[in-house]
Amino acid sequence: MLNRDVRDIVGGLAMVAIGAFMAWYAYNEYDMGRLARMGPGFFPVSLGIILSVIGLFITIPAFFRPGSPIKIEFKTLIAVFLSIVVFAFLLRTAGLILATMAAVLTSSIADRTITWKGRIILAFGVAGVTWGVFILGLSMIIPVWPWSH
Repeated sequence: MLNRDVRDIVGGLAMVAIGAFMAWYAYNEYDMGRLARMGPGFFPVSLGIILSVIGLFITIPAFFRPGSPIKIEFKTLIAVFLSIVVFAFLLRTAGLILATMAAVLTSSIADRTITWKGRIILAFGVAGVTWGVFILGLSMIIPVWPWSH
């Protein structure tokens, strides 16, 4: 097991577990219907099964090929976790644009190669795409700016 592709084994097994749980939960909580008249549980059960099968296709070959050991970058882990926390705390008060920019700037600290100019350009770009998807595309009612409550 030490000389196996542990990344794909862990990732594939995680996909299998998430897909199996999703399929089981949807099957027990929603009406499946039938193929001619699908119920609300049919699609999530199908997606859960598909996700589990894809996870198996990733996991099984990983047992038969060598791989490098997993090295956890704690700085990256902390930066990404903090960016999620920053976004969650700022979304309601600062609005979507500023919360997204703050989250991107926080998570980009983990990348040693990007400059501050690059981080700022990335923050503006991601905030623009986020605004386009959630406000324009999906018409979600989210404060965009601190003054737009």
